[in-house]
This record gives sequence, C-alpha cells and structure tokens, in this order.
Amino acid sequence: MATTTIKVDSAVRDRLNELAASQGCSAGSMVERLLEEYLWRQQVDLAVLRMNSMSEQERQEYAAELAQWDATLGDGLDAP
Repeated sequence: MATTTIKVDSAVRDRLNELAASQGCSAGSMVERLLEEYLWRQQVDLAVLRMNSMSEQERQEYAAELAQWDATLGDGLDAP
C-alpha cells in the first residue's frame, strides 16, 4: 500500500497519536478505523432516515416481509 502525508494541526496529530497509542495501533491504522466507523455511521443514519420516512403502506409491506423471513429462522434446526 502506498503511503502519503497529510497536513493537520500539531494538536490534532498529538491527539491522534495519543488515541492510537491507547488502542495499541499506529496513527495510520487509527485514521483507517475512524474513517470506517464514520462511514458506517453515515450508512446507519441514512437507513434510519429512510425507515422513518416510509409511508404507512411501506411500513406494512416491510413488516409483512420481516414476518416471512422470521418464519425461516428455524429452518433446518431440529426441535428440542
């Protein structure tokens, strides 16, 4: 993997290094982890926004589909 340099305020660099050290990783790895967590949070927020904006009909269709999938949870499992 190619590496590069980014310019950040020295206080930000120090905080990043401190955080990375507390997690037992490098500053570069910490940046990767923070970016992945940020992008994941963005996806979750978008999903919540879309779910909250569903019409009543869409909610009913979603609930019906969930019920169909829930019925398959025990497929292939022996009953106790």
